[in-house]
Amino acid sequence: MKTFNIIAASLFVLSLVSCTSSPKKPEIKKETTTSLIATSSETVSAPSKTYVYVNATSGLSLRSGTNLTSKKILTLPYGSQIEHLSSPAHTDMTIDGIQGKMIEVNYQGATGFVFDGYTTKLAPPQENESLENYAKRISTPANTVEVIKKADKKGEAYGMLTQIEIPANSFQEAYKITKTLFDLPKKINPDFTKTKSSITIINQDKRERIHTDQLSIEVNDKHKIDSMTYLYELKDYKRTVTIFPSPKGYTIAENQTSL
Repeated sequence: MKTFNIIAASLFVLSLVSCTSSPKKPEIKKETTTSLIATSSETVSAPSKTYVYVNATSGLSLRSGTNLTSKKILTLPYGSQIEHLSSPAHTDMTIDGIQGKMIEVNYQGATGFVFDGYTTKLAPPQENESLENYAKRISTPANTVEVIKKADKKGEAYGMLTQIEIPANSFQEAYKITKTLFDLPKKINPDFTKTKSSITIINQDKRERIHTDQLSIEVNDKHKIDSMTYLYELKDYKRTVTIFPSPKGYTIAENQTSL
């Protein structure tokens, strides 16, 4: 009996030893993988496109090269939007008193060169477009263009002041838009390269019964234009259209008065 107890005790001890001395299972480490996808918070945006508008009433020639003798590809319609691709060097020129250069553009898949003196960054007025509709069309969320009208104290029959401020970039651009917007004489085309002093340009199509039909350009001591004023005067009627710089571009003010 004692022998059986000893054997049993021995087996019990051996079982404890085998349990405590059994090899540990190898620890499996999770591998960390590096993502191949960039996690940068910065985003790369495609370069924005630049557009200009044709402001030549008879249309603008799209040419195959950078000079006026290059092959004509097609005529771009007045008011059409064209993409400005590049500005080749050494192409500056003056045409009919308008300064500009040849630029590379794209219009509905056709690529070529145009004289940018007859383009504007601001969309020009469409034919028979009202002043109010034009103001609405060129307005942006950042800049609402408004038309201000103020009648004479005696009533509209005695006079009316109309004013609009457009986001033009220069007197040259503002004048081209004003010619269409306020129906100024087509033959009055000031040479903006020769405005170092104040000048007056008389409309060559002036009729006999018209007392005054002219454009005056006021230039300051720094040879910079201060204002441009078109004057149309009959025996009992006077109309002035003045362009001058303002905080958001250029203001155009038309004043009609019955004399």
